[in-house]
Amino acid sequence: MADFSRWCTLGALVPIGGHRSGVIESYDDATGAATLAVIIPGAYAESESLALIASRLGKEGVAKFLRNKLPTKASARSGDMGEILATAYLHDECGYVVGPSRLIQRDHQEWAMRGDDVLGARLDSDGKPRITKAEAKSRVSLGEETVKAARDGLARNDELPSPHSLTQFAERLLSTADSRIGEAVLKMQISDGIRPDRVGHLMFLFTGSDPSAHVAADLKAYSGSVSQLTITLRVKGHQKFIKDAYDGVTTSGP
Repeated sequence: MADFSRWCTLGALVPIGGHRSGVIESYDDATGAATLAVIIPGAYAESESLALIASRLGKEGVAKFLRNKLPTKASARSGDMGEILATAYLHDECGYVVGPSRLIQRDHQEWAMRGDDVLGARLDSDGKPRITKAEAKSRVSLGEETVKAARDGLARNDELPSPHSLTQFAERLLSTADSRIGEAVLKMQISDGIRPDRVGHLMFLFTGSDPSAHVAADLKAYSGSVSQLTITLRVKGHQKFIKDAYDGVTTSGP
């Protein structure tokens, strides 16, 4: 997906307050933006739709189609990019199944999505699903207030995935090669219920600044029972990176 190792340095995870934190730092923004431009279309449109339009109308047709799907406001693009990157991290670096993007289901390209930002699942050796609930934040300069807002998001619904978001996530998986995981998630949700020991949290921060002091304070203060992982992706040219990635889609197609 995001192929982070091609354009970032991935720092080792470090323990903080019994949990883990890590920093990813871009050393090649241009390659990163180009890589994201390739995966952005699949975050907003079904692959079958993209393939059909490409076969009938070519790349320019796909680009025009995506202009009606992609947000144009910088703030909306920034928020979506945080979710796209967090989803990619869960898949690429943590080995979770993330399923089709929830952004495909958005009613309007500029409207914020409700529910959990990102969900991922995988099966443990006992065949039961382990679920990660992620909260993504994207800011040029990211401070204490934004870290607190991310913590508040993770704390919603007693720190568990919202039932509606989890049902939608599992249903999206049912039509994919990972249907077995979707079935396992639904079975656990309906029959057994989702417990904190089957859930992990990912706080994913996409920024041009260094919020490490706020991240450390947050993890040390956390008193819940859910395993915590905070990842900070630092891109110095944060706003330009987002613009270049989206422009790479809409100017010439994927």
